[in-house]
Amino acid sequence: MPLTRFIKDALRRPEAIPTPDAIFYNATVIKVLRKPEAKIASDIAEKMRKGTILDLGSGTGYLSIEIAKMAPNMQVYGIDLSRQMIKIAKRHAKGVDNARFVFGNAARLPFKDNSIDLVVSTGASHHWKVPRMVFDECYRVLKIGREAWIYYGCPEVFKNRADRRKFNEKYGSLISRLGRRVSTLHGFTRREYQTVIKDMLEQTAFKNSYQMVFTDIWMKITLKKRK
Repeated sequence: MPLTRFIKDALRRPEAIPTPDAIFYNATVIKVLRKPEAKIASDIAEKMRKGTILDLGSGTGYLSIEIAKMAPNMQVYGIDLSRQMIKIAKRHAKGVDNARFVFGNAARLPFKDNSIDLVVSTGASHHWKVPRMVFDECYRVLKIGREAWIYYGCPEVFKNRADRRKFNEKYGSLISRLGRRVSTLHGFTRREYQTVIKDMLEQTAFKNSYQMVFTDIWMKITLKKRK
């Protein structure tokens, strides 16, 4: 998909997922992402045993809840602009006291400056109307020296046959079959990451303080608050 078309589609797309779509997502899409997000939760739990984590675009809450279960000494907040998603996430989180879900906009986070130890987001970036504002908000709420991990799609991840076979063995055939298609619709090419996305990040508070690498089925953007 050409980048210009992607941007136009993104501008027409509502930031908040409507209620029928939220119900569909809970019944279908989350099942595809469950294992890849469990891997992210495990990576976070290995890196951090305590502190405060913010999950942007937390959807039905799976990632936030998995992190909270794996690291019970951490406080995990999920934020989403869909009230139905928040409702579903709260239902899923019953009995998990260190996972909380709040309705809110990623471009206007309801958290204090320098209050968050890690920001994470998986596959939600296409809902951000003004991504630069979201990144600047991440910078504001992060503590000095802490990071934001933004995971998003890149179709090149699925081009190599050996990698597709690996994903098939690791996550099941559905990820291999749908991964590239979903990454094309909700992602950027490697070239676009290295040009358009890089240029955008250079206009944020994270200027010269980020890296982009393929991680599992994702392109992972790591942004660090240095001061």
